[in-house]
Amino acid sequence: MKTLRLLPIVLAAMGALVLLKGIGLLSNGGYTLVGMDVAVAQSTPAEPAQSASQADEGAGTGREEEPVRLSTIDEAAAQRAADELFSATNSPVPDSGQEDARAVVEDSNGNFSYFDDESLTGNTEAAVLQRLSERRAELDAREKALELQESLVQAAELRLNERIANLEAVEARVQALLDQQTASEEAQFDALVSMYANMKPADAANVFNSLNMEILLRLATKMSPRKMSPILADMSTERAQELTIRIATAQMAPEALELANNSAMSSEDQLPQIVGQ
Repeated sequence: MKTLRLLPIVLAAMGALVLLKGIGLLSNGGYTLVGMDVAVAQSTPAEPAQSASQADEGAGTGREEEPVRLSTIDEAAAQRAADELFSATNSPVPDSGQEDARAVVEDSNGNFSYFDDESLTGNTEAAVLQRLSERRAELDAREKALELQESLVQAAELRLNERIANLEAVEARVQALLDQQTASEEAQFDALVSMYANMKPADAANVFNSLNMEILLRLATKMSPRKMSPILADMSTERAQELTIRIATAQMAPEALELANNSAMSSEDQLPQIVGQ
């Protein structure tokens, strides 16, 4: 950029003003400038001359003399000269035919181009707006995808809750049926126990001798001891012994049962062996 130094011009203007004032003082207000009409000072009424005594009194008091004032013509000429000088400083600088230096930029493809602030600003704003619109589109698409996924999850959760409710209802019905069946079986078995308890001990003992041990164990534990003792007395010795062992072991804890089994095995090992001749 071309710059214009104003300080020398201002100094020149001030010098011209001082010169014009000096010329006005020397010529008593009658001077001419180039391109100006000759100005003739108008006569003013002469002030009465001071007496010598008044002049002496003024000198004795030490009062300073009043500053010299320019006439109207002198002030107009000085103002005109100052306007001409300052109009010269404000005038545009003549073009020398040389262009200002412009910055050169290189793009990504290696091409060089002049740096233009306006075009760069416009391109930057367009790129920013385009990027913002792309980002907004991406966010909108992601939001729609999340909303769709959320709706699918809610639908799956609703179906799962319905399935769990159905399974719980089925489980409740099955449990009710099982409880009903168990109660019916218990009632039937209680009737069977009552039937054997009301039989003659000998007849019941004959049946118990050939009955399955698991069923016999249940019958014996359900039957009262007062009813079971005569039946047990009429049973065979082996069968009565086996039933007694099962009843005893069924009421024992697992640790006590294991200890009893170990004791029985050790006692069998200690039995004397008969060796044939």
